[in-house]
Amino acid sequence: MFLRPTALLSAALLGLAACQSAPSGAPVRQVKSIGYGSVTVYPNYAELTVDAAFTRPKLKDAVAEVQGVVDQVLTLSKRYAPGPNDVRVSSTSSNKEFDYVRGKQVFLGFNSTQSVTVRITDLRRLSPYLEELLATRINRIKNLTYGHSLADSLRREADVLALTDAAKTADKMCGALKVRRGAVLEASDASSPESSREEWSTSADIELYGKGFGGRGFKTSPELLHFNSVCSLVSALE
Repeated sequence: MFLRPTALLSAALLGLAACQSAPSGAPVRQVKSIGYGSVTVYPNYAELTVDAAFTRPKLKDAVAEVQGVVDQVLTLSKRYAPGPNDVRVSSTSSNKEFDYVRGKQVFLGFNSTQSVTVRITDLRRLSPYLEELLATRINRIKNLTYGHSLADSLRREADVLALTDAAKTADKMCGALKVRRGAVLEASDASSPESSREEWSTSADIELYGKGFGGRGFKTSPELLHFNSVCSLVSALE
């Protein structure tokens, strides 16, 4: 695993304020700062979902055809993803399918769909797996996502780097103002969980039409993942 932690210099600050009261009643002077931390790694797994869907005049024929393709996908996937939880199968869904022809609703048949979600933990095997997968009669590959199994730990490491950076920024400000930084009064994580998740995953979508395909393509060589954090710090001034 490639790991490159970096603490980015902060851009934030500060104000001397009287936001709290000391026991004597005198206001407590404060310094406020913001720090940034980042940890960069290579992903160590890829996850994708495969759809098999068919529309046939009889429901049993549509279900049987879907099941045949799913069985083929499962046999193939378990060779590349042998872990006990690496392959997950959804339940089969079926419904009637209609189209509009010359302004009239026309019954096309019964549609049956089933999905298989696969996690590949050896990224060197992703390309050959996709090649074999595309040779089957699947209808769609979606949500190809790269991630890291230690994402929570890496995020916490970025938090520590951000907090350290915020403390260094506060010390620099105090040095410039010829004052001393005292006890920490407050520390908080100012990162957004929603935006952070996008920083360590990328997704793609590809639909298959016979021998052709459309939709958004995907990369089999993933980029580096960045776990970023922003922390704020409030310290007393002595």
